[in-house]
Amino acid sequence: MLPAVYQRDFISTLAETGNVSETCRRLGISRMTPYEWRMSDEAFAQQWDAALEVNRDALRHRVVETACAMGLARMVPLCDPDTDDTVLDEDFEPVMVPDTSHVDARVLMKLMDKVLRDEAKRVDQRSLVSAELTHRYDGPTHVVLVGPDGEVVDAG
Repeated sequence: MLPAVYQRDFISTLAETGNVSETCRRLGISRMTPYEWRMSDEAFAQQWDAALEVNRDALRHRVVETACAMGLARMVPLCDPDTDDTVLDEDFEPVMVPDTSHVDARVLMKLMDKVLRDEAKRVDQRSLVSAELTHRYDGPTHVVLVGPDGEVVDAG
């Protein structure tokens, strides 16, 4: 059994990448391992779902930023969904949010595709840099796992 730190690292990396295979590759673990964790640990499964939602939120945010930069989004006052009143900030000014509801969905899908391709390039570039650094490392190549009591668990 891998140490719990791998589960924490898996969740944080999954939130960054949104991709199980890429996350496992970065952590150097089998792709089946997190699926086994997910099936046997409900809390881990909930963290997994939350990590993917964090990633999707980041992608949505980048799509809206791109739409704003391209002049496709317009800023509108934020309305309270319960009262339909305009939400005000601490200076009693309307809180403005980007609105892309008037943009053709096909345009937004193209933007999403562009954001995903750009993110894939960044992942590839980080992977290449990481691989290059790994090849330059001249230190020990084995891992020693130490338990909480200080005893060696695995001298791999």
